[in-house]
Amino acid sequence: MWLQLPLRSLLRNRRRTVLSIAIIALGTAISFFVGGFFADSTRSIQETTVQEFGSLQIAATSLWEDTAEGYDYLLSKQVVGQVETILDREQTVVNRSPQLSFSGLVAAGNATRVVRATALVPENKTLDVNDLVVDGRGLEPTDTAAVLVGRSFAEQLQLGPGDVITLTVTTVDGAFNASPLKIAGIYRFTSSQVESQQIYLPLQFGQLLLNTGGVDRLVVMLDALDATRPARARIQQALVEASLDLEVRTWDELSPFYGQLTGFFNALFGVVTLAVSVLVFFIILQVLTMSFLERTREVGTIRALGTKRGEVFRLFFAESLWLAILGSGTGVAFGVVLGLAFNAVGIEWLPPGTVEPAKLGIQLTMQTALLPFVVSVIATVLSAIFPSIQSARLRVVDALRVT
Repeated sequence: MWLQLPLRSLLRNRRRTVLSIAIIALGTAISFFVGGFFADSTRSIQETTVQEFGSLQIAATSLWEDTAEGYDYLLSKQVVGQVETILDREQTVVNRSPQLSFSGLVAAGNATRVVRATALVPENKTLDVNDLVVDGRGLEPTDTAAVLVGRSFAEQLQLGPGDVITLTVTTVDGAFNASPLKIAGIYRFTSSQVESQQIYLPLQFGQLLLNTGGVDRLVVMLDALDATRPARARIQQALVEASLDLEVRTWDELSPFYGQLTGFFNALFGVVTLAVSVLVFFIILQVLTMSFLERTREVGTIRALGTKRGEVFRLFFAESLWLAILGSGTGVAFGVVLGLAFNAVGIEWLPPGTVEPAKLGIQLTMQTALLPFVVSVIATVLSAIFPSIQSARLRVVDALRVT
């Protein structure tokens, strides 16, 4: 009864009901659309970050805190073996690979450039940069003095596959070492900064340049993004139990840009949702107030027949709840249609700091739809509290006098 009567009351004035539902639906659809865009953008950034850093990285604490002197943070073969034994026991680990990163000075003709070099195992299944090569070839296990350079780097120094550059580094002993490197291929990445500053070469040759047999980290790839936190906790505990002074860092901790961008997205989505909710609240408040005032004589009649104030309040409140559910549900449906149409168009844009256009998309999931739906329902229900109380508190005599 308490659900049927309010619904029948809404059907009596269909024009006002349709207007109210349309207002709520529009606000819900806007929040859903914006939230879906932010969710899709965040997912894309997550995939790119994992592609660059891996799911986890394990290294000496002094490396992460930047407190090491020289190359004290390098991990010996014995330590690497202990860590790999721990990783073998972790079921979520798909692949792992050692890396050695260092800074150097590249000379190409009359131009020089400070670069960040990463020595890795060619054709490894953890972070295989060969998948990013767009010109030339990738690194092969038989390569020695070969290197991959970024597209931006190659364009700036007018280099191509087969050209030779000279890399100068400081060895672990403090001496200088230089070697010519032949460009095997040119890779493409989403970030122009990475393309212009990062080069890749075989791990064994990188160790030869630095005169060391160690590595500075192990890069770990997990089977799922959601497994990152639990796996990190288990691996870190195992390292502590093995008395290894190593620390596990996750992909989001390794990328300050990700934290800054997601923080901005969350703040912007919160502002948009709040603005839409406030707008829906005041519009529905005005509509319901006018609607309830027009039914003052009706309130007086049912009160005269013995209906209590609390029952009047529940009737009007249930009526607003129907509006909230119908409007929010319609808004979610409209948002889905709008998102599908937007995704079908395939609009592209060039995000800041990137070299490749990215496709704009809307993530259409229950998770992205739930928050706009709940917020719209709450905003609508809250807007009905005051006029419902006012209607319920009317005196029977005063209500019946209204013409």
